[in-house]
Amino acid sequence: MKYSSRSQSVQPFKAMEMMAAARLLEEQGRSIIHLEVGQPDFYAPEAVSERARSVIESNQTGYSNAEGLPELREAIAAFYSNRFGLSIDPRRVIVTAGASGALALLLPLLTDPGQGWLLPDPGYPSYRHFVSAFGCDVQTLPVDAAHHFQPTPNQIQNAWRSNTRACLLATPSNPAGTCINPDAFEEIAEVVSNKRGHLIVDEIYQGVSQEGVPLPTMLSKTDDAFIVNSFSKYFGMTGWRLGWLIAPDQAVDPLIRIAQNLFICPSVVAQAAATAAFCEEAVEEADRRSLDLAKKRSLMSEGLTALGFRIPASPDGAFYLFAEVPEGAPEAESLCEQALQQVGVAMTPGIDFGDNGTERLVRISCAQPTSVLRDALLRLRGLAA
Repeated sequence: MKYSSRSQSVQPFKAMEMMAAARLLEEQGRSIIHLEVGQPDFYAPEAVSERARSVIESNQTGYSNAEGLPELREAIAAFYSNRFGLSIDPRRVIVTAGASGALALLLPLLTDPGQGWLLPDPGYPSYRHFVSAFGCDVQTLPVDAAHHFQPTPNQIQNAWRSNTRACLLATPSNPAGTCINPDAFEEIAEVVSNKRGHLIVDEIYQGVSQEGVPLPTMLSKTDDAFIVNSFSKYFGMTGWRLGWLIAPDQAVDPLIRIAQNLFICPSVVAQAAATAAFCEEAVEEADRRSLDLAKKRSLMSEGLTALGFRIPASPDGAFYLFAEVPEGAPEAESLCEQALQQVGVAMTPGIDFGDNGTERLVRISCAQPTSVLRDALLRLRGLAA
């Protein structure tokens, strides 16, 4: 059976492949420490779980509108008001099946086949495949540690081609956890606007900061960008597959039409439960967890540095370290394989995130209990020996 050339061009997601290999070893009785996947070491706030149980028991599980439950859209808008002092019309909030669901709506909304999207390299690998799957042109935007693994307005200006239609950025970024300088927000938005293009900003790690305090949002500088966010990281709801998109007002109606046809609606159980995520108790819990993750990043940064790794750009948020392997060590992909097989530590090689200088970089997730992270450092010390 012959399948499309498009399907053949989809590269393996190395983080997921590493996780699968690690689980296979676990099935064989090996002790494995998982530092390869962006999975928080906590789960949904109890208020969310209680609300989900209530919804299921009362059989409130029919379809919602494609754009999401009104009460959830209102709660998301209120969150931006309480946290950032921003007035967001709930109409602009589209609830999606995770951040991935938001991208699946934006690509057919914003671009026709053959038009281009600027994507940072290194960057989250699924972005490339989303863009390619819709027949669009992946246009890489090289970023490096010298610029905090984030593009400058001038870089975006110079990288824009005749067929470029959109620019997708992430703040904090994955894999580096670095943020766009808030002083550059407005200029980046102006560059894209002057090109008559669209700006999409992935802010799914926005609540997970290095200092345990909220990071800035692009919404503070423009209403014309498309802001993608998720319940997965800050609220620990990865498997609930629920996110949201804040769109310019004029984009709402066509987005709803696309959502009606592609998804019908996100999980209603997840939506109803997520309304409880914004209660005062749940938000305070999420902020405590964010501060705890910041401490874990600091622990791992110090420990890895002592082992000869180098952190070329300090993260501002998320729960990763993008580390250069020690001098004299093999390339990152080989080192990750050795670490898994020899000492039972799973990490993700940097080449998963692009081709721009990633051969000697690894992404390490710090979202594990502190005792587990200390054990990982001990094991890696054994590998170095």
